[in-house]
Amino acid sequence: MSDLEQLIWNVLGYTSMPFIFLFGFIATALGAVVILKIFGAKPTPAHKNKANEKL
Repeated sequence: MSDLEQLIWNVLGYTSMPFIFLFGFIATALGAVVILKIFGAKPTPAHKNKANEKL
């Protein structure tokens, strides 16, 4: 590989890394939100009554 090709691949690689990390964190956060929305704890009627009493 020539020096120019190596320079191009290095620039492309290092400039894409922040985007890969950023989108990875965003995807992980969205996945966690979806999983918690689906399987998260649901409030029981007793919890709802206590919350309404405090108002």
